[in-house]
Amino acid sequence: MNFSHTFVVPSHNHGAYIGRTIESLLRQTRPGSEIVVCEDHSTDHTMQVLERFGGRIRIVRPPEHRGMAHAWNWGVQHARGEWISVMGADDVALPDFVGTISAALNAHPGAVLASGEVNQIDGEDRYIRTLMTLSARPVSSPPETLYMQAAANMVQAAAHCFRRDGWEKTGGFDSRLELFGDWGLWLKLAPLGEFVHVHRVIANYRINYRPGLARQRMPQAMRDLSIIQRIIIPEVARAMPGTDLGRLRKASLRCFRGMLADAGRVLERQDRKVAGDCVGDWAREIGAEALLGRFVSGQRVSAGWRGSSLRRALRQIYQQVFMRTAQGL
Repeated sequence: MNFSHTFVVPSHNHGAYIGRTIESLLRQTRPGSEIVVCEDHSTDHTMQVLERFGGRIRIVRPPEHRGMAHAWNWGVQHARGEWISVMGADDVALPDFVGTISAALNAHPGAVLASGEVNQIDGEDRYIRTLMTLSARPVSSPPETLYMQAAANMVQAAAHCFRRDGWEKTGGFDSRLELFGDWGLWLKLAPLGEFVHVHRVIANYRINYRPGLARQRMPQAMRDLSIIQRIIIPEVARAMPGTDLGRLRKASLRCFRGMLADAGRVLERQDRKVAGDCVGDWAREIGAEALLGRFVSGQRVSAGWRGSSLRRALRQIYQQVFMRTAQGL
């Protein structure tokens, strides 16, 4: 199959890492992918790093710095490939990223989205852990493509590939979302075709190198989740006749509980009232006002079975067995 593919790399002040990112894209075992860097008005030395690569990459710049979704859309708009992978300017593609994704898509021509697994690394490139999307099926069709994404983003941020024409049909990354624009797009792609998942690590995703970022972003993350659950998922469901709304409501409640549990670990009590105001309408719609009240008052909110220590331990054991089986060990 002639795999027409573009890596889009949005970057704002990632001069310390973007060189390693681009080098990883140039070292693919399946060559030929276009590399488009959306340089979003950085004020650090990013441009000096990019100039080293000369004509091997193409640099585009939006008219102004307007945030994540705008930069991602600007980069995709200038891509020539039929398939797009948005790669963070601090992440790393493993050598067989393109080969693995293209083989999966060749086997499933009805797909609109393909994904793989990632390793998490820190700011010094040290390995932290492997993230496996164990519940993802090798192939999912609508409406399962919506159900699997309803409670959480099931596509790893640094390990995906989507059809450009799907991005066009859905209006691209949603500008209403500041942090979870990728999840919003996967949801909007759900009615359009199959999702393919490969249980193989194809990228390194960088975390834990910007202290305090989780706390700083938590209120906006809560706003984004509210928009996804109250607006985007219902919009998608209306485009998919026969969708089980009760199943979506249960997923929304799971997402809400998980969000409060995560927020409770990073927000001080004095910050919880402001954060809670972001999701009040969502709480009322799913009957979770009491849960939100407990969170705002400073009480601990459990994520339920999905967030329990027993489930985490069992999942870790299963992941180790799964990885050994997948590797033929």
